[in-house]
Amino acid sequence: MLMTLVEGQLLATPLSEIFEPSSIVFHLIALVILTVGLYLLLFRPVKRMIKQRQEKIRKIEKENADLNEEVKEMKSNIEHVLSDAKKEAAAIQENAVRVANQKADDIVTSARRQAKNLVERTEQEMEEEYRKLQENIEGQIADVSLAVAQKVLARQITPEDDKRLIEESLAQWSKE
Repeated sequence: MLMTLVEGQLLATPLSEIFEPSSIVFHLIALVILTVGLYLLLFRPVKRMIKQRQEKIRKIEKENADLNEEVKEMKSNIEHVLSDAKKEAAAIQENAVRVANQKADDIVTSARRQAKNLVERTEQEMEEEYRKLQENIEGQIADVSLAVAQKVLARQITPEDDKRLIEESLAQWSKE
């Protein structure tokens, strides 16, 4: 039993009067309306907002994964390009060394050829000088021999005598 206070007096009212079936139904309807209203006004929008945020997060995660994959591909491509560049640089360097060695060999060969030509030309000039000197010496010997013979014989020598005396003198000098 519940007691109520009316004009300062306590009245005893039975419980059945307070909880009338119509008021219970009314309260249940109000509770259902309130629950549906809260569901429609708060729960669904919040649930939709959470779902949208989850989708945004998934989208960002997917973009991050795609970007990470793209970065890995770019890194792989860069490493591939760098290795190709290193191989190409090594090939260029090897080619440059080969060309430089070939040019050095060509320069050495050309220098040897020029030195050989210079030696041959010098030898030819020396032989020519030797021949000229020999002819000059022979001429001087002939002149000296002629002068000596003229003085010794006190007469004029003929060209045949001159030639014979020169040949004899040269033969004697060759033996010595």
